Amino acid sequence: MTTYTIYPLLLMSFGVDKSKMTYMMNCGELVELAVVSWYIKADEETKGKNILVDTGTSIEKFNKVYIDRYGSLPDKEATVYQTMDQALSKYNLTPQDIDYVIQTHLHLDHCANTRMFTNAKVIVQKDELSFAYSPHTFVLGEYIKEYFIDVKWEIVNGDKEILPGLKVILTPGHTPGSQSVAIQTEKGLAVITGFCSTNDTFNVQDSLKANWPVYTPGVHTDALAAFDSALKVKSMADILIPLHELSLAKKDKIPE
Repeated sequence: MTTYTIYPLLLMSFGVDKSKMTYMMNCGELVELAVVSWYIKADEETKGKNILVDTGTSIEKFNKVYIDRYGSLPDKEATVYQTMDQALSKYNLTPQDIDYVIQTHLHLDHCANTRMFTNAKVIVQKDELSFAYSPHTFVLGEYIKEYFIDVKWEIVNGDKEILPGLKVILTPGHTPGSQSVAIQTEKGLAVITGFCSTNDTFNVQDSLKANWPVYTPGVHTDALAAFDSALKVKSMADILIPLHELSLAKKDKIPE
């Protein structure tokens, strides 16, 4: 069986109201979100294939877009850990060494660095790319078209195996074409959520658990689909990796 190890490349973190991860709940509490790219290293059977899930952004791009959209910086300003080049160099990699980039979705903090990876096939859901080029005005500020130019897209429509033991799973709701990534590891199936979430999204307070096994992610285009997608990945994962969970982004590798 092909297995993989996941190496978080933590680029930045910033603070927002926790309700953005737990729809209409935990208002007034601050949560710090990771801006992270996940380096997936294959075992011997597929040696030589270097995979990234999302590419993050730079502090300059992040601050500009955030101010343009909201008129101010986040509730807690960003902390910068490293650049993408610095993160890759720790594994003796350059952007040109990456074979696949899997875009969970095309919000600016997940794809602003994607054009760096000129040799990579960039995997995106059909519905996500279509929406990104013509987004609803309500979420217009999340999609910056200059990040999509000259990208070598590989468009998929629904669930698809990318490599043995590595599969994308359509999990819409946060965006129309959000996709999660299911990765076989030595310790079971790890799932990187395709939607913005933290551990809090999946840890519902006891008084609500009877009806809500998960929270709907607070940022979404379809609240019901977002709930169903969160429940789906929670049910299937042996190792659940919420996309913005800072405690996981700070780990050396997953599984440890």
